[in-house]
Amino acid sequence: MRRVFIAAAVAIIAAGAVAGILVRYPDGIPEIMQRLFSPAEPLSRESWTLAFYLAGDNSLERDQLENLREICEGSPAVADTPMVVFIDRDDDISRDSPLTAWKGSRLFVVTKKDYLDVIRSPIDVDIPRSVEAGRFERSITARLQDPRDRDFILEHYEKKGGYYVLGRHGRETGERIRAVLAEKPGYLLPLRGREHANLDAVDGRTLSRFVRYVKDNFPSERYLLCIAGHGSGWFGNAAGILPQAENRSGEYFRGFEIQGLRQALQDEPVDVLVLDMCSMGDIETAWELKDCTRYLVSNQTAVPTMGLDYTLLLRRLGRRQALTPQDIAGDAVEAYRDTYGGFRQFALSAAALDLGDDFEAFVESFQRAVSDPALLPAIRKAGRDARSIPGRHRSRYPMIDLLPLAGALGDAELESLSSRRQFMIRHAAVNSDLTGISVYLPATAEDRLLHEYAETSFARDFPRGWVSILPGLLADR
Repeated sequence: MRRVFIAAAVAIIAAGAVAGILVRYPDGIPEIMQRLFSPAEPLSRESWTLAFYLAGDNSLERDQLENLREICEGSPAVADTPMVVFIDRDDDISRDSPLTAWKGSRLFVVTKKDYLDVIRSPIDVDIPRSVEAGRFERSITARLQDPRDRDFILEHYEKKGGYYVLGRHGRETGERIRAVLAEKPGYLLPLRGREHANLDAVDGRTLSRFVRYVKDNFPSERYLLCIAGHGSGWFGNAAGILPQAENRSGEYFRGFEIQGLRQALQDEPVDVLVLDMCSMGDIETAWELKDCTRYLVSNQTAVPTMGLDYTLLLRRLGRRQALTPQDIAGDAVEAYRDTYGGFRQFALSAAALDLGDDFEAFVESFQRAVSDPALLPAIRKAGRDARSIPGRHRSRYPMIDLLPLAGALGDAELESLSSRRQFMIRHAAVNSDLTGISVYLPATAEDRLLHEYAETSFARDFPRGWVSILPGLLADR
């Protein structure tokens, strides 16, 4: 009992000391405190930060609010792990309670189970106290075109070891730093607590600001990033199928583009990326994002608007003694099975891919095999026999199941890689016999998206591969 009393007393004294410092230095924490809170010291092995990016300024607005509730509900299972949530709402909140409604974009750190407590405390994004040196030089100084802005920032951030650390500064200086970082290099999220801000969540630049905020303020050995929103795989918004309506924001009818995801994450990769959206489980998307994450979780099919149940995911993670990237990716797939295993109204196929050497070997083998003219008859037959992916924009832009196609071409190396599937670490199929990953095979050679397809990395990196044989394949379809 005495030890408990002493520990409590020490905690109270420490809290009082920190509060006193903040009162004494309202415009900047002294250098000794910066060092105390600086992430320059080595972190504990396999520490994690869980980040959630909920794009809801669209028809998914209510589902994204439910996702936030699920994250709060599941938070006790991973209580020692930082959880950061960005959510962007539809501006139409007329049906919401005045106690829970807000417009635009907000940022939350989830430390409580109670949803109402969480949403009462949106984060006021402050200027970073320290930034990893590579990120600082790549994303801040290299993007400041005006040498006066660059000199000003370098005057207030000093390089110490592997970080640039903010020095003492006053309120006016802090506001100027904020303005420069938010506007010139587009580094800071311009979110000030309850102040209204309506960011474009499907813009890769907003996503990159969020990831940088997470890494600056919650540094860890490992990062999970879950992105929830509208998706269409490599098609993105090129499909042009969404209607227009009045009184809606420009992003209301747009989904995520894989090129935008790549641009947002290629300089700030994460360990596990969960794309909680429709039809992102194609080989084209995986290849585009291979330098953005080691493990990718995606849906081969369309999914209901409610998406993944994050409470179930967090509870799965909480049951593990230690977390590895492969474990988290596998648990995300199993959480889809937990969410939808009892439903019969739809089919779902989710997979976790290790985008490492085995995946690259499979892609290279596939592209080599399909470029062989002698295999063209086998490719044509396999294409005709292949299973189409349901729910892909009412079959207007067809995708087919890739692994059975690859295994039927008669190429020994490719058949071996297809059957072993070492790059697919987990697969969950609900009311479906699909194998987890798709490839584009349009119905006619006149498909207007063939030109856009040629711009994907999957096509550009292998100009004599799959993209080159599509016109020949389509001639007899």
